[in-house]
Amino acid sequence: MRIFITAGAFIAALSFVSGPAMAAMCGPSGDVVAVANRTVYNWNATVGKGRLKIDKTYIMSIAILGTYAEVNLDFPQGPIFQFWIKKSGNWTYAGQQAPKGWPASIATKLDKMSGETSTGGKQCINPNWKNRSSSG
Repeated sequence: MRIFITAGAFIAALSFVSGPAMAAMCGPSGDVVAVANRTVYNWNATVGKGRLKIDKTYIMSIAILGTYAEVNLDFPQGPIFQFWIKKSGNWTYAGQQAPKGWPASIATKLDKMSGETSTGGKQCINPNWKNRSSSG
């Protein structure tokens, strides 16, 4: 009986350890993975082409609300934001600022989620993020 109780406590402890990493970035896991992959690809293929190549450890946070997403990339010079929209089932890059025409409530919520991240909150942090900012 003691073995079952110990084993049960161990399994429960493991579920708490793996739980935050699974839920660390905000949004459905399939969308989080897709946005992360697209962010890295987009940066390496366009913005960082010929210069800095990034991987997913540069992604500080991802916040997804429905068909809208905000990604916070961390660099020594400071954060860079990327906004994404899901069109016809695919995530499409929308710019470094929330585009005009986005619902104000969505933009505000995404900004709040990113703001909580930048002020030390853990709501949408990427569990694999490596801090590269000069301030941290």
